[in-house]
Amino acid sequence: MKKSAWWLVLTLASWHLAAQSDLAPQDSTALRVKRVTVWAACLPGSGQIMNRQAWKVPVVWGGLGYAVWATADNAREMRASIDDLIAVTDDDPATVPVLTDGAGNFFSEAQLEDRALFYRRNRDLSVLGFLIGHGLQILDANTGAMLRGLDTSDQLSARLGTTWGVPTVHLTWNLTARRHEP
Repeated sequence: MKKSAWWLVLTLASWHLAAQSDLAPQDSTALRVKRVTVWAACLPGSGQIMNRQAWKVPVVWGGLGYAVWATADNAREMRASIDDLIAVTDDDPATVPVLTDGAGNFFSEAQLEDRALFYRRNRDLSVLGFLIGHGLQILDANTGAMLRGLDTSDQLSARLGTTWGVPTVHLTWNLTARRHEP
């Protein structure tokens, strides 16, 4: 208990000292990008909401929700296989296996081992899928915040073409001022 308390105190102290090293003022864009990224890391989907891309939130929540469900389901099946494996291998007649195959027969010891390893691998992949999905939504929120101030008006255009037989991209920036009609 004392060791974990000291670990917590040292972690908080080092975090406080690291936060003090950045004393240079940041511009509003950098501050906004940082704020959106931290919000996205703490609450999945909030970065997309802050970037006014709310249509992405159900995709984020659905993907992360599926990963959580798959993790729980695979962990439950793995635990059931391990419990049945223990029931099959111990010499206690009071413990009986529960899992059966499609024909109603109990699984053998080798089948239960394979089943437990299968669900363990799938559980681990589901956790990895959750972490990758969470990281991608943080990255999406970060890049969305950085590109938010990018000018995407009609004055900018791009088209594909060729110059001397070489494929190129032609970028055009129209500098003429347009009058806005009321």
